[in-house]
Amino acid sequence: MGIIKKILFIILLFFVCQTLAQTTGDTLIVKGSMYIQHIVKPTETYNTISKKYKVSVEELKLHNRNSKLFYKQLLFIPINSTLSERLLFKDKEFNQSFSKKSIKEKGLNNFGKKDSLNIAVLLPFYSSKNDSLLSFLSDSEQAKEDIYKDSYMALQYLEGLIIATDSLSKTGMNINLFVYDTENDSTKVQEIIKDSRLKDIDLIIGPVFTRNLRNITRIYGKDKKKKIVSPLSRNSSVLKDGGNIFQIIPPFSIQIDKISSYISKRYKKEKILILAQKKEEVHAKHYKNYFRNKKRKSKTCLFDGLNTITRDTLCKFLSDHKYVVLIPSGDRSFVSKVIPILGIIDTNMTIFGLHSWQSYENLDISTLMKLNVHFPDPYFFDYQKKENQRFNALFSQEFNTLPNKYAQIAFKQCMYFCSNKGNYRFKKYYSKGGFVNHHFPIVKYTDYEIEQLD
Repeated sequence: MGIIKKILFIILLFFVCQTLAQTTGDTLIVKGSMYIQHIVKPTETYNTISKKYKVSVEELKLHNRNSKLFYKQLLFIPINSTLSERLLFKDKEFNQSFSKKSIKEKGLNNFGKKDSLNIAVLLPFYSSKNDSLLSFLSDSEQAKEDIYKDSYMALQYLEGLIIATDSLSKTGMNINLFVYDTENDSTKVQEIIKDSRLKDIDLIIGPVFTRNLRNITRIYGKDKKKKIVSPLSRNSSVLKDGGNIFQIIPPFSIQIDKISSYISKRYKKEKILILAQKKEEVHAKHYKNYFRNKKRKSKTCLFDGLNTITRDTLCKFLSDHKYVVLIPSGDRSFVSKVIPILGIIDTNMTIFGLHSWQSYENLDISTLMKLNVHFPDPYFFDYQKKENQRFNALFSQEFNTLPNKYAQIAFKQCMYFCSNKGNYRFKKYYSKGGFVNHHFPIVKYTDYEIEQLD
């Protein structure tokens, strides 16, 4: 059974158990065994609960220390072999990959003195939209494309997380990994919060999208016993909710500061041209003010609509001199219009963009190399580092393929927050709020590969 099938099975199995019980969305993998969690309702007994989950009363008592039930008690329900076999889960080795051992060290701020580290990852797996998962999970080879396309980011992130937690377990860490499918639905996230499923969690990763993450940070952002990680968003508004929130992707203002400092040190004689849309004028002014303070002149060209961007317009601002062209825009349409036009202008220039450009698949890498395009990359994965080489080897051994960027991101983030291994450097973004990563390289394409420059 392929690794994507295995992971999808886990998510789907959790979803099926949710539907079966109608009382839980919580899932837990610990010591190689899979559980769902049940909150005891009024009038419920061991007998009624055992019938609902098709688990014997003896099994329920075996996995829960309390012999007497009480209202709102949290029960761990083992997922029995009958249900697993019915859903075609036959690969025991994958389940064992979640098994953890005794703890010897802690991560960021040590998380206090505890016997184990509880991690919750909240990602949009979209279980309910994967109508074809059961056939995909069967022994027959179902087309991979039948999986709901928006599920892949979460699945790939989870793959990297699996390798990271396995690596940490070998150092003696005891990790309980909780997996939640948010389906990018605020209601789902609110249900998780309402049922107190994150109460005993030490490290919360996600949700990915700001509107869902905000539900978490408003409740737990000031909880000093927890760390909340915003893994993929550059929206810093959630950082206002407390001092225990950590954002990996810096907002544009911090990216611009990094680029400005880089230019000041390495491009002392080039002319500076700033190209931006009127609606993004605040970023253009950020650049202009920086270089004014450094007593360097710069020109700014603001465009009011894509139709105003032409070769003739740009040529008016460019001469035979060497230029540094700054484009502080995260607008895909604007960037996709400007870059090809600059590519046909015969002028010696170096262009600086923003991190989001790397995800613009319509940008031609040959043109980016010709224009010597630079941009910050908080996701940069250094293949020369031994730890990253070990990750690639473990990933290939486990999944029979090389990791993509989301798996790499998950690995780096988990290793840092659980064991302080990594190159993130966080600084306060708001005086009474959370932290933003300030340590990231400037990169460019060289021979169609990303190269670190600083």
